[in-house]
Amino acid sequence: MKVTAVLFMLLFGAISLNAQSIEGLWNTGKENTIINIKKVNSNYEGTIHDSDNSNAQIGKVLVKDIEKSGEDTYKGKLYVIDKGEWYNAEFKPKNEKLAITVSSGFEKRRLNGKKLVIYLKLHRK
Repeated sequence: MKVTAVLFMLLFGAISLNAQSIEGLWNTGKENTIINIKKVNSNYEGTIHDSDNSNAQIGKVLVKDIEKSGEDTYKGKLYVIDKGEWYNAEFKPKNEKLAITVSSGFEKRRLNGKKLVIYLKLHRK
């Protein structure tokens, strides 16, 4: 019985350590802007929760259509405010950081012609 309990605890602990959810409040590092990512229906969506930027529109959707695409990877769309466009993006939460990789391909409208990686930190109240 003790062996079963120990195995259960080890297995449960390993699963919870490896899998970090994309849900939560994420700090962009720019003007103390906080993005709230939460599950909406079957996908995840992220809106501006708070910001020191007086032009930031609280509640504006910046990430959408996010769904799990691997063990630690999510795919969805990221809104680039400067361009006024949605881009396909890959989201990887790890160690309380969220890496967002945006690929623009070889289209006319490129985002610096290469992959852009953005890191957000998990916001603690």
